[in-house]
Amino acid sequence: MTSLKRILSEYDERSSIYSALSKRIRTTLTKLCRKEGIHVHAIAYRVKTRKSLIRKLNRPDASYRTLGELTDIAGIRVITYYASDVERVAQIIQREYAIDEENSIDKRTLLDPDRFGYLSLHYVVSLRESGRRSSRMKSLAGLKAEIQIRSILQHAWAEIEHDLGYKSEIAIPRQARRTFSRLSGLLELADQEFDGVLQSLRDYAGEISTAPAAEITIDGVSLIHFIKTSNSLKALDERIREQVGLPLKFEDWFAQSLVEKLRFVGISNISDLESELDRLSRMTEVLAIDHIRSSTYTQIHQGVGVYYLCSTLLADAADVSRIEKYLETFRVGQPLKRQEIARKILESYASSTRE
Repeated sequence: MTSLKRILSEYDERSSIYSALSKRIRTTLTKLCRKEGIHVHAIAYRVKTRKSLIRKLNRPDASYRTLGELTDIAGIRVITYYASDVERVAQIIQREYAIDEENSIDKRTLLDPDRFGYLSLHYVVSLRESGRRSSRMKSLAGLKAEIQIRSILQHAWAEIEHDLGYKSEIAIPRQARRTFSRLSGLLELADQEFDGVLQSLRDYAGEISTAPAAEITIDGVSLIHFIKTSNSLKALDERIREQVGLPLKFEDWFAQSLVEKLRFVGISNISDLESELDRLSRMTEVLAIDHIRSSTYTQIHQGVGVYYLCSTLLADAADVSRIEKYLETFRVGQPLKRQEIARKILESYASSTRE
């Protein structure tokens, strides 16, 4: 039996095991990235197809004798949003898996400064002994998988480069080289700039914790910090939760959606938000409970008190047309029912002031 037939026969027998290895690594990396707060665009896995394997085995430089000598039968790709997170994911992999140093490649160090090409970190790994305790996992002993880590912009470059069919500078026609170099430089610069924006947002979040409330303008970052740290808002949210009997959950998108609503009702800084919450806390609580009890919600969001404070402020001003404008602007309820919703908001507010 030739080496090619022997390897293909082994592949046919073990491809499902390589698939199990790929899935195992993907699941583990997904959990660990989430645990460490690393937001990734995607973690995908694949097993090299038989057709692709045959193509690789027929290359002039191929000299494989067994399937185990191929380190990329199982493949996992981690695509991060930021270039700086590539290194954070790499640290997880180094901790979690046994690294085949000889076959692992850091392509970020292979390119000369004036050359173009995609930047990516490739690890060849296998499960550590501690990761193969179950009988099912013992079948994965000794199997290797390739893990690629790159940012979403690095991934875009690699995909375009692959689609064009060019793998090196030599393969690029002379007249196209300068264009490729400029594009590569732009993407690398964009990666660095996005990292800079991310770091500046982290620095800003740190500054908010010590700045006077009157000096903190309401935006997505400052409002999220307020929702997570304000004791008075937490108490209001908790009272609402107890009355409506729904779980309370924090989600970034909900907090960020409140910024425009607060600006609509005239609240532009954290100091004003604190003052109005203190002044209208009871009315906001009643309005929130009345509305949530008549809804089909299965959960409420941390910061729900801020959401209903906006309606309470509008009711406090007793301006029906402005309430209707608010409902229209933020697409609250069906268009034909917005007048009725505005009336109910005023009725709930009036009821709360009599209690």
